[in-house]
Amino acid sequence: MTATALKQVNNKLKKLPDSLINEVESYIDFLAFKHSQESNPIPQWHKEEVFRRIKLNQKPVNAFDMIDNLEE
Repeated sequence: MTATALKQVNNKLKKLPDSLINEVESYIDFLAFKHSQESNPIPQWHKEEVFRRIKLNQKPVNAFDMIDNLEE
């Protein structure tokens, strides 16, 4: 981000009421997450596992059930 762009964003943020700052921060987090998902495609092994489960008509793994089973 250029210094000019950063300055423009900061000026806009300063004009917002404090009640909206959390919303802006959440949106920035969402954009960062979205970008990370676009730049990190799903690994091939994961796709193959999903397709295998669909073909075998298996239910998705429930991590909470797995934890419960480990604790028993």
